[in-house]
Amino acid sequence: MDDYYALLGVDADASVDEIRGAYRERKGDIDTTDASGRASAARLNKAWNVLSDPYQRGRYDEQRSAATSSADVDEDDTDVDVSTNGAGTKAGAADDRRTRAQASRQARAAAQRKPTITLPAGVHWPRQKQRIIAMAIDLFVVVVIFLAIGWFGANALAKNQKPEVVDRVNALQKEIDAQNKIKSDADKRVSADKQANNTDSQKTDQAASDAAKQKISDLTKQRDDEYAKLNPYLLGGTVLAFGLGLLYLAVPSAISGRTLGKKQQHLVVLRENGSPLGWSGAFVRYGSVVVATMVLFTLLRLGPLGGVIVLFGVTMWMRNPNMQGLHDRIAHTIVVSDEKA
Repeated sequence: MDDYYALLGVDADASVDEIRGAYRERKGDIDTTDASGRASAARLNKAWNVLSDPYQRGRYDEQRSAATSSADVDEDDTDVDVSTNGAGTKAGAADDRRTRAQASRQARAAAQRKPTITLPAGVHWPRQKQRIIAMAIDLFVVVVIFLAIGWFGANALAKNQKPEVVDRVNALQKEIDAQNKIKSDADKRVSADKQANNTDSQKTDQAASDAAKQKISDLTKQRDDEYAKLNPYLLGGTVLAFGLGLLYLAVPSAISGRTLGKKQQHLVVLRENGSPLGWSGAFVRYGSVVVATMVLFTLLRLGPLGGVIVLFGVTMWMRNPNMQGLHDRIAHTIVVSDEKA
């Protein structure tokens, strides 16, 4: 069988980005004006199609590992015709030696990449594209819930319950904006006075800028004090939004193992032993994500950055042999596909 890793000149544990880079580099060197070049391009395309798909790559790694142990890997059939001043040529003896030197490392790396969890009958590891689309759908729904309840809903409730406070906050904010404009204009005049060496006007304009700055500080404190009176409504809306987001993710997953996004992509969440997710598994898996986001967003006041940090942990499945994100490892769960091949 063809050694796709050697064909692309990468290690068996190379990331998809590394494989993509090697594929593009080699593809760009191929002269496709003759039949030999076109055949080489087709082989490269086949290697890329297999190695860029987690499911196909996993199956290929298993086959390749078995072929390596039985000396069935075709290491001599891994060169491609590339253009050198318009003429096709073999990659050369140096590439052959490098390929053979990598063979043992690649076999070990292939074994390391092999999933350590045995899947139950009727399911298989999903394609990367499936998981990304499913995650995007669920993330969109959660964001809509957060904006509708945690932002617009909470603000509407605060305005309904404390209209005089909201009006005061808005009025103070307008005064702050006006003083910022006054300070900005005064600072421009100070700069012009310096250029004109007009010390008297500079003192007057600097005094105006300082006065505006002090007013901004006083008004900001008043606004923050008024805004603090709305915190119970705003914090309550935020907590409610996170709670509804958790219910959206956990309840259907506990019942069927699927969220809306996973249902669309024929994915299902199982426990590592292949049993159904259940209520405890669903709330541990998604609860860890929601609670971590709420802590970073609300308590540590990281705002959207908190969501980005959590999203990084969730997407760690892209580099895990069992396609497990950090939340999967906490809950001991896996995501599989029951879509017919």
